[in-house]
Amino acid sequence: MNGQPVALVTGASTGIGKKIAETLVKQGYVTYGTSRRQRPDGHGIRMRVLEVTDGSSVKSCVDGILAETGRIDLLVNNAAVVMISPGEELPLEKAEEMMQINFFGAVRVINAVLPQMRRQRSGRLIFISSLAGLMGVPGQGFYCSTKHAMEGYADALHMELAKFNIRVSLVEPGSFRTEIIEKSDDLSWPTIPDYDGMRERLSEVIKERTKAGNNPQRVADVVARAAASKRPRLRYRVAAEGKQAVFLKSLLPEKFFYSTVSKMFGLK
Repeated sequence: MNGQPVALVTGASTGIGKKIAETLVKQGYVTYGTSRRQRPDGHGIRMRVLEVTDGSSVKSCVDGILAETGRIDLLVNNAAVVMISPGEELPLEKAEEMMQINFFGAVRVINAVLPQMRRQRSGRLIFISSLAGLMGVPGQGFYCSTKHAMEGYADALHMELAKFNIRVSLVEPGSFRTEIIEKSDDLSWPTIPDYDGMRERLSEVIKERTKAGNNPQRVADVVARAAASKRPRLRYRVAAEGKQAVFLKSLLPEKFFYSTVSKMFGLK
């Protein structure tokens, strides 16, 4: 590998994950991207099949990369799904599916790469979290829960892995243009008539905010900066809206803050 660092990016076939992988290639990484189905290599990215909910798939993917390179220096946990639905409507099996992909999927991949990083006594773990990991968002309660879980887990890993020179960072985007919302339309479960108007409004507002969101290249640039930093921060908030939301939540009276958020999502 001529001394090049090796990166693994999950969920790299489209959207933010693809931009991250492309940017890491330009930064000099031997970059592996993953998707649930086989995708062709491109833009210098070596694509591999990885189903994050399947431990054997995770092991096979990571073992294959290590057989080729002998090391993994950077893992970017990006693979995720979103389901837009009022919390009461979403079947628990769908909520569990989201948790298995968004949270436990990241845990499985981390546990597969950590033995090698500990042997190396070096490595970087970067989680693509979200503003939804810092506050609740109407229509995405269970998605927010997966990101809140990620935030707490990363906090703990940050302390546990420091002695091995393995650094942990969370990148927290706000609204960015990505296909993840367009893939969230599967309303194959029974709905509750009381939520009919709310469900449509939430879906419309969330999709509009996503289409008008920031360029995902900004997230990729922050990931590259965190990966290259000698002293990476634990948290990187991308876009002004995320920083403002966290600041306002800590500053404003609770009732006023949540009333404002409700209005933003068409609930008042």
